[in-house]
Amino acid sequence: MDLSGLEGKVSPDDLPWIKMGTGLEGNAFKVLRISEETGVYTVLVSAKKGTVNQAHVHSAPADCYILEGEIEYRAGVAKAGEWLYEPAGARHATTRHTMDTLYLSTIYGPIIFEKEDGSVDYVQDWQTIKAMRDGVDPNEAKSLGGR
Repeated sequence: MDLSGLEGKVSPDDLPWIKMGTGLEGNAFKVLRISEETGVYTVLVSAKKGTVNQAHVHSAPADCYILEGEIEYRAGVAKAGEWLYEPAGARHATTRHTMDTLYLSTIYGPIIFEKEDGSVDYVQDWQTIKAMRDGVDPNEAKSLGGR
């Protein structure tokens, strides 16, 4: 591994938007970093107005900085210029975007997405994010999470 030069420089404008699959329609993301060593990943997320994200549980903490728009979630509304922290175990019945929203998020462990009956639908982790970044269909990538 060549570690010379400027490590970690990423230009989001040069990265493609990747559409998310079932339960997250209306969302797209750009992968800024994946740490296979720790399972942490950082993404830039774009959510269209009216997008409602599937119920989920954070198995580990997550940080989120709202660049544009707003997110309605269990604790209220987070608007542009605000930072959110989700502790491990945080549960969201749904997350809504009442306007076009752009945010930066660092996820420190798997997110467990739930079906309407509360059972596990799929697990999103660094492996699913990497697979989608590498061109795997989002709905197929779901089967890779939590391995």
